[in-house]
Amino acid sequence: MADARAIHLTSRALQSVLQKELSVLSIPAGQIKIESLDLLPDPVPPPRITIFLFNVHENPHLKNQGREIRRDGDGKVEVIPPPIVLDLDYMLCAWAATTDEEHQLLGDIVRVLHDHPEIEATRLGPSFRPDEAVQISLNNPPVEEQARIWTTFGFKRFKLSLYYKVRTVPIESKRRSEEPIVLEVENRLKSL
Repeated sequence: MADARAIHLTSRALQSVLQKELSVLSIPAGQIKIESLDLLPDPVPPPRITIFLFNVHENPHLKNQGREIRRDGDGKVEVIPPPIVLDLDYMLCAWAATTDEEHQLLGDIVRVLHDHPEIEATRLGPSFRPDEAVQISLNNPPVEEQARIWTTFGFKRFKLSLYYKVRTVPIESKRRSEEPIVLEVENRLKSL
């Protein structure tokens, strides 16, 4: 199960997929960056693709998973709470010398992430179990929300961007409890 590094490793894996697979324009090594909007250089030196993680929230569909129970040889069980499962919202921007080149980069990003809708554990890193993967899907927030993201960070104008949701990023709980194994249950009924 993924540990507290899961968000970081997921962002790095997304960056790695793009770095390996983009083909339309030559993006120099190191110019696909995981950035913070508030730390973005002004102006942004092209060509560059920026990956912004702008929202992290709990996946509501996986909130009610059951506990994991492991038995040991000493007559006790270890009770492990379910992981918290997150969805990550990313904004990807293309920065190029011309609008035509920016549009080509955006199209290439869409192609790459459409061709790779899932990132396997081998790409995510050692924190993830071999059977764990995350899913990538194109998201389309309303234009008002997109503009709000930009203006929140002090940008005067909106920039065309791609929005992606990366689903089911688990983070394992460190909380554990030990309980004795129930060996016998006795039912007593009283008559009235």
